Amino acid sequence: MKRPVYILSLAYAFFFAWAWFDTATGSMDAAGRGMALGFLTVGILVTSIFVIPALILTYRNKAPKWALALVLAPAILLAFLTLPGLV
Repeated sequence: MKRPVYILSLAYAFFFAWAWFDTATGSMDAAGRGMALGFLTVGILVTSIFVIPALILTYRNKAPKWALALVLAPAILLAFLTLPGLV
């Protein structure tokens, strides 16, 4: 169960790095860029609340199923929050 936790954590890091770079270099006005970067910062903080404890649990070999659940929680929350907007 270690490998999926590490892979998902790395995927979150790559996703947020790509989103930050794309937002910072995008062609938009300063207010829109600032608001987008603010929302992105909040998303990074919320994700880190789940991912950092998952990495600690994985590193210490304690509760691997809880670690996997914690690392999957941000993706599941994002899906549940965006699904009503799509329907």
